[in-house]
Amino acid sequence: MFAFARALFFGALALMALIPIAILLAVVGLPVIAVLGLLALPAILVLFLIGLPILILFAVVTALVGVTFGVLMAFLSVGMVALKIAFIVLVPLLILGWMVRRVFDATGSPRIRV
Repeated sequence: MFAFARALFFGALALMALIPIAILLAVVGLPVIAVLGLLALPAILVLFLIGLPILILFAVVTALVGVTFGVLMAFLSVGMVALKIAFIVLVPLLILGWMVRRVFDATGSPRIRV
């Protein structure tokens, strides 16, 4: 328990010592960051002017490809549903037509013998 209290005390003391160090770093570092930001302003401006249209074009092309793929997949899924429905309807009609043709020959008279 004494070790925990000691660690807590010295941890708080270290944090108190970091406050002036942080103020010193902020006083020295903020002007340096401001100067670096001013020096980097032309490069940021060039990247913004050149990179933004490229980013917009990339986004437009990606969106168009996505929309095209989505519409294509929608039509294919509708086509598959129509094909399934046609298969479910037409195969029984084909079988029924074959059975009726077998029962009635070309003369029109039934071939069923009783």
